[in-house]
Amino acid sequence: MSISKRVFLVTSFILIVIFFSACNSLGGSMQSPLDPDKPVTVTIWHYYSGHNKENFDTIVEKFNETIGMEKGIVVEALSQGDVQQLADAVYNSANKGLGADPMPDIFAAYGDNAFRVNQVTPLITLDTYFSPEELSSYRKEFLEEGNFLEDGKYRILPIAKSTENLYVNKTFWDKFAEETGASIENLATWEGLAETAEKYYNLTGEGFFGIDAKANFMLLGSIQNGEELFTYDSKDGKASLNFPQEYGKKIWDYIYKPYINGYYIKQGRFSSDDAKTGTIMAYTGSTAGAAYFPKEVTFNENQVVPIDVMTLPYPYFENGTKYVIQQGAGMCIAKSDLEHEYAAAEFLKWFTLPEQNLQFAVSTGYLPVKNEALEEDVLLNYLNEAGIKIPSIVSSVKTSAQMLKTHILYNSKPFEGSYDMRNLMENHLINKIKRDLEFIDEEVLKGQDKKDIIGKLSSDEEFLNWFEDFNNQAAKILN
Repeated sequence: MSISKRVFLVTSFILIVIFFSACNSLGGSMQSPLDPDKPVTVTIWHYYSGHNKENFDTIVEKFNETIGMEKGIVVEALSQGDVQQLADAVYNSANKGLGADPMPDIFAAYGDNAFRVNQVTPLITLDTYFSPEELSSYRKEFLEEGNFLEDGKYRILPIAKSTENLYVNKTFWDKFAEETGASIENLATWEGLAETAEKYYNLTGEGFFGIDAKANFMLLGSIQNGEELFTYDSKDGKASLNFPQEYGKKIWDYIYKPYINGYYIKQGRFSSDDAKTGTIMAYTGSTAGAAYFPKEVTFNENQVVPIDVMTLPYPYFENGTKYVIQQGAGMCIAKSDLEHEYAAAEFLKWFTLPEQNLQFAVSTGYLPVKNEALEEDVLLNYLNEAGIKIPSIVSSVKTSAQMLKTHILYNSKPFEGSYDMRNLMENHLINKIKRDLEFIDEEVLKGQDKKDIIGKLSSDEEFLNWFEDFNNQAAKILN
């Protein structure tokens, strides 16, 4: 080989390395590798249903008919069912399981599933296709959720975020407050809420409150009291449980005891179902479910009562810090080839621009993800211009916008076993509550005194048994 040819090859190689290094470091300034005459098809897997799915499909269609056509991108969006089914489908594809479909170019994911998928097949880091300026336009806490490895890079792009509110049947509350002098201020803390629920039960014999996400309660209650529930080791992706007995007793006192006494109730799949039948007056639930707060309570076919909604900030423990959950799956880009990865990033950039993002997020009770779209006046102006007048959504948006200023957003980091740990936190205590309530009913039918049974079930000895069993179950997952 001649010297000139060698020089040419070496120079060419260096230029190629410099080009791709520049692409990787400059993110958003990469020159498009796409050809509008030969469009690339980008597949997206998500878990949206009902109005959310219709909304998302409409926005995808708009992209395909405008920006997508101009740039050579066709987006195909497919729902994989609910969150659990989506997570399983993606993980099965990543593992190339029997009968699994090929990996999608983009998929919706929470941190725990993104973490376990990334252990099987790499996810694209956002700085590959997003510039620092582009990334800085997203709310920092939302973006940080995608930073779950020690390299400090983001692998999940926030799309729409939700938090939790305290939803209250204002019509029933006003009557109760007038009769008893109960104060809204008492609903700000878990201690005050439990006290109010007991007072309501003693007056009416009915349940007052329900909790949709028990795992969120455990995570937030811990950090509100000064300690994260898990201690993380970013080097090996593992975590250990930080669950002192003192905090376990708070969970027992402010979850188990109110439920077992009938002050709190959970019968429907979601607490909004219980609010609809008048089973409860209030509940903590996702802002993404704001539209499901009922406009009326149906006791029976002959008794239907119209109601108003009141939304309040998520409760905190007395003397604790006001932490609130941030949740809502983001989007991950699977590693494939330059054209598909680039096209996937272009769609996500467009989708998270305020015009599209507000349309997708706010109409369903989610929050947009860019700083400029999160101002309260921007959110309320959009609701007004879009003609969205559902009281529960408007009220939730106002409350959530205020919480962004008064509360600290929190999300737990994913780790090896975090997916199973969340299931344990969500189900372990509530399953015990269900079993014990059935036991109470059985014993009462046998002629036993209800208060005596509840007293035994609520004892310190029973607490220690539950606490030990939870820790044993957690150890099996984490060790």
